[in-house]
Amino acid sequence: MIRSLNHPPQVFHGNRMTSLAAAIARDSRGPSALYLITDSRITWGAAAERWDAGRKTFASHTGADVFGYCGDAYFMPMALGQVLSMAAHGVVNLSSHSAEKRHEIVLALLAKSISMIRTQYALPMTLFHGARDGEFMASKFRLWRSEIHPTSNAWSDTELVVNDQSYLAAIDGTGATHIQKFEKKVESTAAVGTSRGAIHAFCQSLHTGNDPFSGGAPQLVGLWRKGPAKQFGFCWHGKYFIAGMEVSAGVERERVEWFNNLFERCDGRTGRRIAGSSSHRPSLQT
Repeated sequence: MIRSLNHPPQVFHGNRMTSLAAAIARDSRGPSALYLITDSRITWGAAAERWDAGRKTFASHTGADVFGYCGDAYFMPMALGQVLSMAAHGVVNLSSHSAEKRHEIVLALLAKSISMIRTQYALPMTLFHGARDGEFMASKFRLWRSEIHPTSNAWSDTELVVNDQSYLAAIDGTGATHIQKFEKKVESTAAVGTSRGAIHAFCQSLHTGNDPFSGGAPQLVGLWRKGPAKQFGFCWHGKYFIAGMEVSAGVERERVEWFNNLFERCDGRTGRRIAGSSSHRPSLQT
């Protein structure tokens, strides 16, 4: 690329070329969980210019809300981090309102912040917001997809249908077509129509590296029928990651819950499946 001496080099804040998906889990009584899963790669212009430890998922510490994004990797994580920090300190209430009201609060704060961007280099962003109304059997999971074009300050906001079944509810980014291929393969296994099949399809796509703009470890956040949102740890290729960052031995990894690429619950100290928890390997064999 030829750069003029009279102008600064173009700055890339990362791009939308990534993998982002929402998965629904259910049991015999109906939807039981909502998960957002992403990769951890942030790129600058070309796939070779990358960082494989960028944070793309967020879980509210005060309420039942999870977020994942793709697109410009500078503005969205900063603005969303500010919103969740205000909520954690009680400045913004993201605990007692309905899911729809919480969504409105978050979007209003993000919109005001992003409208202050004054650069031509800001790239489009897509935000997934998973939320829960109520708790226990009265709980209801909801999912929104918001797309933002900061240079024109154009927004679109759509609530996606959350069906009464386990599946990948929404897929975004350049990794989407590759994820869908593995989702088709899962249809020939006993895991078809399950959350473990959906998460495994995502992980298999990421493992192959077929999308050069998706990489690093999977990141997983989720909502269950009760309690606040959860940031999960992920055992990936023999290492341990939380929100894209590798955590080594010596830290208290057992303070969060861990999963592997088969969506099995794991021991955060050893990486092995927790004794007595479900083994998903047989059901995912083709």
